[in-house]
Amino acid sequence: MDLAPEAKHTIASHFARAHLANAQRQGLNRAALLNRAGLSEAVLAEEQARVAPQQLASLFQGIWQGLDDELLGLCERPLKVGVFALSAESMVRCHTLGEALQAQLRIYQLIDPGFDIRLERTAHHVHLHFQLRQPQRDTHHLLIELLMLVWHRFPAWLVAERIPLEEIQFSYAPPKHREEYALLYPGPSRFFQDSNCLTWPLEVLDWPVRRNVEQLGNYFKLVPLPWFRKQTFNESLSDQVIRLLESAPPETLATVDDIAKQLHITARTLRRKLTLEGNAFHQLKENLRRDRAIYWLSQEDVPIAEVSRRCGYVEPTAFIRAFKSWTKKTPGQYRRRMRS
Repeated sequence: MDLAPEAKHTIASHFARAHLANAQRQGLNRAALLNRAGLSEAVLAEEQARVAPQQLASLFQGIWQGLDDELLGLCERPLKVGVFALSAESMVRCHTLGEALQAQLRIYQLIDPGFDIRLERTAHHVHLHFQLRQPQRDTHHLLIELLMLVWHRFPAWLVAERIPLEEIQFSYAPPKHREEYALLYPGPSRFFQDSNCLTWPLEVLDWPVRRNVEQLGNYFKLVPLPWFRKQTFNESLSDQVIRLLESAPPETLATVDDIAKQLHITARTLRRKLTLEGNAFHQLKENLRRDRAIYWLSQEDVPIAEVSRRCGYVEPTAFIRAFKSWTKKTPGQYRRRMRS
């Protein structure tokens, strides 16, 4: 059974809730934005609820169009929609990622968007520092979260490689949704730091830009969806495990021994290497089941018993218990809130 991308990855509803509230404060129509994104008030009211990447992307597109501001109204002056795409054309024409970053920094210095980006080289690392001129306008860190996400995901797309995120620093306290940061920023996170900073190995600056202008045009037709989806460049062991779990028959999710055998390693080695990457086999499997369940519950013609089977549960009661541990709601309650 070929699952849609939305069945393989979901995002905490916090981000939809927070950005919707910010847009409403600035005069945009809440109901229209919800309708555009295919979201309901009932789902957003649940802190444990999750949304599809496409829903969050549609919400962002509605906010950008409504405000005509890529900075979400969180800086002193707006940055018209399309500026980033236009400036990205200079990046895609560069030979290396280092050249591309310098080109983008020069453009942003000319535009003066209301925040500062500084590139710092040390003996073995490159650090990208972000500083808002008026941080009090971004009290919930919505813009900083977005900037850090974009400036990691887009350079990775340019070089068609996963850029190792050796550390990411935030100037603020750990938010309630900090667990989601592990998905957004795959690397060690530190809070209460002097600046907001991405840290990469120094050698990534010499990586060649592998994209062209035509590919860039197609990419920006989808933006911001590529920023919210899982990256699909060079795979970590965790990525390989997730891919193998996704390809297994949904009704019989593979065991750790099954996956280890396909990777030609022992189950013990698999568990140890996943731990080094900050993951656990059980949690990867549960995350996949959770996201599949939310997707199939959104399909009104699929009975809950069938959803349970497609998520690998023999007994619907076990599925109900698991789903309630993920979302604090039973599948039936969750589906009714989605429909409302």
